[in-house]
Amino acid sequence: MAVRWGRWIDHMPLWAALGATVSAGVYEPVELELMALPLLAAAVVGAFRWDLGSRHRWLELGALFYFLAHLAWGRGPFMVAIHTLYMLGAIRLALPREAAQRRQVVLIGFVLFLTTAMGPSDVTFLLWALAWFCAAAAALLQQSWEPSAALRRGALSRPPYRRVPLWIGGALLLAGGSFVIMPRLSLGLRPRFLLGASQSFGKAGLGDRLDLSIDGPIVPNPEVALRITPPPGVDPTLEPSWSKGLGLLRGITLETVRGFRWEPSEYRSTTFDALGSARGNRKAEFLFAPNPQGLLALPSGLTQLDPWDPYLTTGSGGSIRWRSVRARTQPVTASWNPGLGEPRESRLSPRRWDLLTQLGPEHEAARRASQQWAPGAPPPRQLAAALEKNLRGFTYTLDNPSGKAPNPLQDFLEHTRAGHCEYFASSLALMLRARGVPSRVVNGYRLGPWVPEGGYFRVSQNEAHSWVEYWDEGRWWTADPTPLGTGPEASRLGGLNLVERWADAVRYRWDRYVVRFSDQDQQAGLSWLQNQVQDWEWHWKAPRPGVLWGLGAIVSAYLVWRTRARWQPAPTGPGLIRALRPLLAATCRSAPPLQGETARAWLQRLGGLRPERREALQTLADATDALAYGSGADAAPALAKAEAAAWRRWKPSAR
Repeated sequence: MAVRWGRWIDHMPLWAALGATVSAGVYEPVELELMALPLLAAAVVGAFRWDLGSRHRWLELGALFYFLAHLAWGRGPFMVAIHTLYMLGAIRLALPREAAQRRQVVLIGFVLFLTTAMGPSDVTFLLWALAWFCAAAAALLQQSWEPSAALRRGALSRPPYRRVPLWIGGALLLAGGSFVIMPRLSLGLRPRFLLGASQSFGKAGLGDRLDLSIDGPIVPNPEVALRITPPPGVDPTLEPSWSKGLGLLRGITLETVRGFRWEPSEYRSTTFDALGSARGNRKAEFLFAPNPQGLLALPSGLTQLDPWDPYLTTGSGGSIRWRSVRARTQPVTASWNPGLGEPRESRLSPRRWDLLTQLGPEHEAARRASQQWAPGAPPPRQLAAALEKNLRGFTYTLDNPSGKAPNPLQDFLEHTRAGHCEYFASSLALMLRARGVPSRVVNGYRLGPWVPEGGYFRVSQNEAHSWVEYWDEGRWWTADPTPLGTGPEASRLGGLNLVERWADAVRYRWDRYVVRFSDQDQQAGLSWLQNQVQDWEWHWKAPRPGVLWGLGAIVSAYLVWRTRARWQPAPTGPGLIRALRPLLAATCRSAPPLQGETARAWLQRLGGLRPERREALQTLADATDALAYGSGADAAPALAKAEAAAWRRWKPSAR
């Protein structure tokens, strides 16, 4: 059994490294497929036991061609190196391999695991990391056990695979203790080459651009964008008014339109509203997941960020961003006043006014729709309400039916009348501009579902949303024309079931108490432990004397049984040889040694009782003599164990 399954143990480190890579979520699906295909091919070769040793040159040339083709494809040196390592590891698995090649496979798996371990910190990745360490330990154990097992005679014993979980568990306990007591040194910055090879256009999520000309449906994206945790003692299910102002979380404003593409302007929000102590302020912890743009989505009426992280900066489009890409989730404590509403500006300069009313010839459909739906010259707020009402009669869909049209805006307004939120927001902003009202598109998130198991709001990339802000009476007003909550596609953005909520709560606690474990947490934990020790009182009541005497008798009997070898008289004859003790235990009833009988004589007498074992017993006797007289014979213990197994169920025949 050990030999039959031992050849698959070499495959385990590479597959565990691939699982860790998949769980990290930093590579595109096509990249993961290119990593998995060579391993699948090697598994097929191993399953059918094909001998490719004579074709190793062709496989090596194929690996070289694979490497050069990837370079020519322009995938980048980092991705080329990873794909080439998977290919080389698969070739090693497909070819006949000796000890040196098997160690190379483990080394390749280790390098591939390290390339992934620099980025993620999720609890799922921890499980894959443990799986990789178990696989590598089993492979190394197999490689060190096989040479010694090949020298033994008799029945082949199994490798001690049971020790692998014990080793990994001990290492995990040691690492956990070190994690608790060691100071926190990581900044949590992610190298940019670990963000994936492409930007994943067409996948739901917050971006700092908007382009209506992208064809193809929008793919749902359940990745967590942020979690919002209320202060202790606040339950939004019992106090619904507390979450006021969180319905739309602003990320970035897009004021410049070029054709069907919206981009942020150089507008920057440099200060918060100075009403931090005003009545009605709310406060919560916003836990942001890493994103390539580094955008922070925060509520309107923001009054304070506490503390202002030195790695935060104000960016274009009134956005707040991280200076460096974060590798881990990052908390920000934000205060906001829902009564303040959108960011306030004292006035719009003539240049900003021209920018916010810009309209191109390709937007003529927006001008026609605006005149048709709201004729005359209504005030801006009535105009926005009328246009918003008409757009809400359209159909919300992620299928993007207008994406392939030459003029997607016109196709949306006059033909399909169906699209996702970017079409609705763009159409309303352009229709308002066509009537001389300054307007812009805002990218951010809608508030996600409440997770009672974790005590927070969960906002995923599926909640990414676009809406409109327009200028009137010296301030910005919000208009959201998207009819979310209607249609079968919108159901994808619904709440979570019980299992999903529990799984997400586990991830949140992992992130809070492991990934973000800080020196403040260390000090708080030590203070709590010190208080518990100081305030601890003895409340244990001693049992009755009879119970104590009974427990003492049981413990004494156990200690005597465990040390019985020390209390028994010294063995004589064959019992002096430690290697023969398993065989002595197996034959103690059927053929115990006689007084003064030597080990060889006893083994020869056993051969008379079982003639079919005579040759094996003679070999054991020679090995025992060599062991007793110091001339080697390392095979004696293994032979004695094999012989003991053959005698274990034997009974002497009746005379």
